[in-house]
Amino acid sequence: MPFATGPQLSYVGLGRYKTVGSTLYVGRRDVILIPDAFTTDLASVPRIFWSLLPPCGAYERSAVLHDFLCEALAGRQSMPDPLLSPSDVDGLFRRVMRECGVGLLTRWVMWTGVRWGALFNPHRRAGWLRDAPAVVAMTALGLAAACVVTYGVDHAVHAAIRAL
Repeated sequence: MPFATGPQLSYVGLGRYKTVGSTLYVGRRDVILIPDAFTTDLASVPRIFWSLLPPCGAYERSAVLHDFLCEALAGRQSMPDPLLSPSDVDGLFRRVMRECGVGLLTRWVMWTGVRWGALFNPHRRAGWLRDAPAVVAMTALGLAAACVVTYGVDHAVHAAIRAL
């Protein structure tokens, strides 16, 4: 496991959690210490998608690390590695999800979401154009898959109604 300690979380209300004790992430090249009492909302998934990707899950440890690094980019936490760009932070999020056993599809959907979020955040926007082709491609694939599933469900419902 990539986390030597933590994160242990305590619910503080309104979808917010605080770390209890410090959290230490140890990767191949990265060592990141998240301090005690760091506040997070876990995965910042829009509520409409919670049935598919709830804020907590196999990726919640990665989400705590990502939230910490995003706060560091905004200057609200000390940056553990000043060479990390916003794109690197989001890439690390995807890699840590893999290390935590999160499935391929979920990792790429979550990464696509955080890269779209970065476009609208001045602290995280730098380097967005470099990732834009992958973000747009993943979004197009997701929309195509949603259309296929919706068509299949609609077709099955209509077939079932005709069979009555």
